[in-house]
Amino acid sequence: MEEMTHYPVASIKENGEKNENFTFVSIDNIILDPGMEFMGRQKCHKILLEKKVKTLNNGVETQLYKWDKVEKDFQEKKELDPVKLKKFKGTSYYTVLDGRHRCMLSFFNEYTHIPANIFEYAFCF
Repeated sequence: MEEMTHYPVASIKENGEKNENFTFVSIDNIILDPGMEFMGRQKCHKILLEKKVKTLNNGVETQLYKWDKVEKDFQEKKELDPVKLKKFKGTSYYTVLDGRHRCMLSFFNEYTHIPANIFEYAFCF
């Protein structure tokens, strides 16, 4: 069994609350939206191909503009908040509600897992 790797998690959220009740989700269970897929093709295409990452074509492509800032945070091993995920249609997969850059940089850095808060509904945060 391979070792679980992920970015460091902050004990206190950016809003000052404690980071608690999060779990670690396999990076293989994250579904990329069109914006994430676009950035993935530019930054870590080979990794995504090897992992056979699932994509979601919802017709909405929101660009990822903070890549450089979040990449710097990853390089400096800065403690970050968990991402916010929503279960995808009763499957073992998840869509990203918040934290698309952290997910993509986790792929880029070849982490096996991502710290996450799981939400049942998209409007829970």
